[in-house]
Amino acid sequence: MNGIPRRDLIKGVAAALIAGTLCPSGFAAPRGASAEGQPPLQVTALNAWSAVLQWSAAPEVARIEIHRDGWLLDDVATSGGSTLSYTDYLLWQSTTYAYDVIAFNLEGEVVSNQTASVTTPAQTEAFPTLYDSASFWNQPIPATAAVDPDSAAMVSASLAAYAGSANFATSNQWSKPLAYANTLSTTYPVGCTTYDCGTPVSFAIPRSAAPATGSDHHLVVLDPATNNELDMWLASYDAGADSWSAGSRYVTASNGWGAQCSSGQHCLGAVAAGFAAFGGVVRPEEIAQGHIDHALFFADPYTRAGDIACPATHTDGWASDPAAIPEGARIQLDPGFDVDGQAWPRWEKVIAHALQTYGAYLGDSGGSVAFSAEPNLDRGYDAWSLAGITGPDPSLADLPWSSFRVLQFQLC
Repeated sequence: MNGIPRRDLIKGVAAALIAGTLCPSGFAAPRGASAEGQPPLQVTALNAWSAVLQWSAAPEVARIEIHRDGWLLDDVATSGGSTLSYTDYLLWQSTTYAYDVIAFNLEGEVVSNQTASVTTPAQTEAFPTLYDSASFWNQPIPATAAVDPDSAAMVSASLAAYAGSANFATSNQWSKPLAYANTLSTTYPVGCTTYDCGTPVSFAIPRSAAPATGSDHHLVVLDPATNNELDMWLASYDAGADSWSAGSRYVTASNGWGAQCSSGQHCLGAVAAGFAAFGGVVRPEEIAQGHIDHALFFADPYTRAGDIACPATHTDGWASDPAAIPEGARIQLDPGFDVDGQAWPRWEKVIAHALQTYGAYLGDSGGSVAFSAEPNLDRGYDAWSLAGITGPDPSLADLPWSSFRVLQFQLC
């Protein structure tokens, strides 16, 4: 890129600079200082979960690496001689973070290495949810909601039968990673190999973005500047070619309806049911704050073939059995069940209360009954431990599965 040497060599230089062990020619200022005449790096906390970095790039700057606590956030080409800003959206409350912004010229020489720290405040407001307030994800279940006439059969065959392996999918393998784009992040044309490849897709993707390591390789990228969401299935980054591709990739509105197309229409999406890929995904901050303010997404081993329940727009269901739950159906834990009286960990009670208030939508076929969560993968630290969950994919076998019900649905 622009004649810059290979990234692996440069990153070795950058790592040494961060460690304070190297001072190559071209390094114009001591560690912690800006290039001569340029204002220093400033970092300001915006709230409990984000902070903005601001600095000026010298005229000779061609590329910038941004690190948080030694972890690479982004690696971007830029024009020198301008004031730049970058927002880090994946922080934890009441925590101090150290940032390094390392600038390189066209020859790959370091021209500045600026450092600054910030401490995030305590969280005093509810963690924000995605999608419109009128989205099906964000609507609580009415007290008058009707139960499907076949609910008992579906609960028995599709939920209770798999209770032993039920889990909360927090691991890097089976959860849905989330990355945030910035105006500085590189915009990539995202290649396509399998579904809906006729529509070109380009999106800003930060260097820290990494897909889930399991078979689906999901990745979601949010662009707060445009309220666009990139949903990818079988996402893959080729470091040698500096390129992204996916089996399928879709752009939807992160402040919109929460599905790839309108209810009643049929279309594909990065998840089997056609939902926006981050719909229903639980975040560590939501467990930490003690309440989840949206419906959950779950996968199930026994999904009905052919039938699609609104608001789903597609299905990969396989079982020709009316006792199999169709994708798009909404389940609810009996609101009368005494959650707080159970000897469960706090995080499990938070999930159970959400299942009483908002329920969960079936969105995919899977090897177990699993509720989706955001992994640690794109954060650079263990957020789930901070939220009180110390192991991956903790069991939900002790939820009262016979006390669930399937709400009445309309086939689309």
